[in-house]
Amino acid sequence: MLETKWLYLVLNAFTISFPLIRSFESRIAYYKAFPSLFKSMAIVSGFFLVWDIWFTEMGVWGFNPEYLSGINFFGLPLGEYLFFITVPFACVFIYECMRYFFPEGLLKPRGAKYVSQLLLLLCVTLSIYAVIKGLWYTGSTFVLLGSFTAYVQYVAKVSWLPRLYESYLPCLVPFFIKNGVLTGSFLVTQVVWYNNAENIGLRLGTIPFEDIFYGLLLVMATVHFYEKFEAIR
Repeated sequence: MLETKWLYLVLNAFTISFPLIRSFESRIAYYKAFPSLFKSMAIVSGFFLVWDIWFTEMGVWGFNPEYLSGINFFGLPLGEYLFFITVPFACVFIYECMRYFFPEGLLKPRGAKYVSQLLLLLCVTLSIYAVIKGLWYTGSTFVLLGSFTAYVQYVAKVSWLPRLYESYLPCLVPFFIKNGVLTGSFLVTQVVWYNNAENIGLRLGTIPFEDIFYGLLLVMATVHFYEKFEAIR
């Protein structure tokens, strides 16, 4: 069933299906935030796609045509473009669900600050290691995530960071399902392959360790602009 050229498109449909259907449910009314969401996704996904195109050309990662529709733009398959729509859409939906069901929050600002400090320590450590070893994926991911985390925690001093951290944990459930399949779980080979000469080589199942933090950067940046647009709506 999974061995099809439509697999990447099917995975994107799976990612967005439940959040899209429930977007019009009256309690959360996610659809009302669509203008803010789509503008934030356009900004953030635009940056990530440039990064993606560049790294694909460098051979940091690539795509197996056996699982692709054959529709490509600038060297990226259609499914990859949809990835940067469906994943932020679903993750911000979870973020809004957490706001509705836990209005007081589960993680307090002090706890979020500790999380940021641990995250920054990890980012600095792995960034230095990546520079020494010449690991492009590891280095770019942790330099950018560390810089952005430092900005939202200590410069912008945003109030939404505790909710972002607590929301990202449930986001990891569909993340591990989708990225697991993309990186070869339950398949003969991989939809997306990674050049291990450009990462630390640690895998969580079939998923590169860096992917978790790449995803966190994607969601954190999207929420940052989303909250800005929502504040002026």
